[in-house]
Amino acid sequence: MIKIVIPALLNIWDDEDDKLVVIQICIELRSIMRDVGPAATIDYAEDISKHLLEIFEKKALCQTADLEDEDDRTGEEDEDELAEHDSLLIGAAADCVAEFAEVFADAFEPIMDTFLPHIAGYAKPTFATSERAMSVGCLAEISKNMGPAITKYAKTLFQIFMTGLGDQDLEVRSNSAYGVGALIESATIDASPYFGDVLKAVYPLIKIADNTNNARDNAAGCVARLILENADAVPLADVIPVWISALPISKDHLEDIPVYDAVCHLLETRRKDIEAFIPVLKPVLEQALADPASLISSESRQYLSTL
Repeated sequence: MIKIVIPALLNIWDDEDDKLVVIQICIELRSIMRDVGPAATIDYAEDISKHLLEIFEKKALCQTADLEDEDDRTGEEDEDELAEHDSLLIGAAADCVAEFAEVFADAFEPIMDTFLPHIAGYAKPTFATSERAMSVGCLAEISKNMGPAITKYAKTLFQIFMTGLGDQDLEVRSNSAYGVGALIESATIDASPYFGDVLKAVYPLIKIADNTNNARDNAAGCVARLILENADAVPLADVIPVWISALPISKDHLEDIPVYDAVCHLLETRRKDIEAFIPVLKPVLEQALADPASLISSESRQYLSTL
């Protein structure tokens, strides 16, 4: 079936000049990769990569057709709608690349070498907010999905995420908080000398009251990943009360996993550092354990339930 479906999609993609159709092709490809795994695309990775790269370079047929049609447009046509479609197209392509990293893991490296400069380019401040958010979000997912193989790109990505944490846009900052935490978790280098800079950068996100763009959840997850990576490099007495104030995770429940793994890690290995905060932490844990949306790991759930 795959040998019928994927070539058919690629044949459509070759000649398609409608952005919405290409967006749907990217969505379908991502779904196939997620459901079937690397076997679905391993024979077609080169062709898929070529099409995705054309989108990032804004050379895809559906993008160049827009340029050719500019002279034929009337003033009544909605330029904002065209820009929105272009943003959705690039976002769909970015989701496909991140899914590539998920299914190929460390074997994604040759593809990453090709795409990194193009995706990273969209993180520059001269690009639109939506494009910066897309870039940082895609690179964050790749940092998580590639695992230890991301180490090769750690220096470049760390700089992108730290710059993103200073961006004016909240979504960019939120994606950057997730990205820097995922990078530190995945890479095999010692990032503890930079923990102070990371904590300072994510602190304003933890204090956000309404958790817009999952910013508080991503910041809490970032802190958790630092604790799990090297609790000795985290000033726990200062960090723990602020961190607990951002809990429980309210929207992005994938961050439940590192957060409550980190809580268990502290209770098991640094009990004296967290002991004073247990009265404040207890209702947070009770709420998280009772929430059916929580994605606490089975090991952490078992441990916390016995306290």
